[in-house]
Amino acid sequence: MRKSACLALVLGMFLLGGCVAPNTFVRTLEPTWASVELRDDVAYQEAWEVLVDTLVRRFDLEVLSKENGYLRTNWLYTWTGSMNNKYRVRVTAKFAPNKQKVELKSEAEFGGRGYWTQGYDTRLLSTIKSDIMGTIGRTTR
Repeated sequence: MRKSACLALVLGMFLLGGCVAPNTFVRTLEPTWASVELRDDVAYQEAWEVLVDTLVRRFDLEVLSKENGYLRTNWLYTWTGSMNNKYRVRVTAKFAPNKQKVELKSEAEFGGRGYWTQGYDTRLLSTIKSDIMGTIGRTTR
């Protein structure tokens, strides 16, 4: 009995060793949305094209609906700078019905196949929001 308990402890330490979520990971079941109001001189067509271009530089796109103003990327396992099959992120973007703002959400999962813990990545959300603000967003005063 003791031998099996020690073996289980060693195996658990081996499996969990190095399995620390990035400090930008926030565990939650409801990821935070960030809004970017569009500049008055930016038409929806241009805003859509910029949004798609910005996201496709880092991600492959999984869902794309220009008519509904919605897109979602595939999961990316290299956001931390190296391949990591225990941490993945993706982005969802949707335009408001009046097409005057775009809302962004980062999702992140930590753990691994079959054991994912849900949350979001603060650095990803901040980076994507800054990228969009810098191209089509209103400047804040």
